[in-house]
This record gives sequence, C-alpha cells and structure tokens, in this order.
Amino acid sequence: MNLAGVDLGVHKVALAGLVSGDYHNTVWQTLATNRSLQLHELAMSVRDTFGFWHIHQVWIEDTLVGNNRKYSIQLTEVRGAVMAALAMDFDVRLVNNKTWKKQIVGDGNASKDSVRDYIHVTHGAYAPLCGSDQDLYDATCIALYGRHINDQAQDLRLVP
Repeated sequence: MNLAGVDLGVHKVALAGLVSGDYHNTVWQTLATNRSLQLHELAMSVRDTFGFWHIHQVWIEDTLVGNNRKYSIQLTEVRGAVMAALAMDFDVRLVNNKTWKKQIVGDGNASKDSVRDYIHVTHGAYAPLCGSDQDLYDATCIALYGRHINDQAQDLRLVP
C-alpha cells in the first residue's frame, strides 16, 4: 500500500511518501497573502502531489491546543483544508504526535534531535532527502508510523 505522512505548518506542509518501495518527499509553502487562498493552495498542492504519487492512505499529525492558541487554530485550519481536499480520494487518518513518536522513535516526548537521529540511523537513505528540514523528518516518521500500523493490521489478519 502506498502511504504518506503529513506534517502541517501554518503556511506550509511537509509530505513524505512510501510508494512501492521508494521514498518521496516534498515541501509546499504558500506565499498567498489571503488566508483562504493560502489554505486552498496548500490543500490542492497536497491533493495533486498524492495523486501523482498514487497514494492510497494518508497519515496527518493531529493538532494540539498549546499555549499559543492562535497558532493551534491556524494549524487546525490547514489540517481541515487538507482533509477536505483529500476526503473523496484517499483514506485519511490522524495521529497524535506523542503516539507516532512513541511507536517509531521509542519515546513519546522525543526531541527534534532524536527524531532526526532516528531517521539517520534506521533509514539512512531518507536522511539526505530530508536535508535540514525538521518537518520532513517528522513527515517521514509519520509515514513510517502509518506503515507500522498497516503491518500490524496485516499480521492480525493472518492470525487464524
């Protein structure tokens, strides 16, 4: 199954795809000044990219309400726009950041350095494609989490 991970930003999205044994990633950033246009541009960029990559399932990091509520609301706007754009053509799932960090990195409170180190050590071929963009490292781990969940589900199907 081709699947992807999405790390959201207020004005950008980081995408990582595990596609037929290959790894793809990209970042889309909007320069639009109107918020509605920003959301539309980001959502359509994600939809078009996943269509091009032949993605079946999308895992998006869920937003948390933190100390900066305005930032949390803006992330949630991006999440909603992306989910709406994907809803008809893709299986879309949300995952809490502590959940994917615990399952993939081994620590639900893993730091940015720990996430980056995990990719460098366990998936070294992906690291150069992430460069210095932490959001791409996160999106990659989110995609790996999706693959982990699908592998577990497949194992359960095989149990008599």
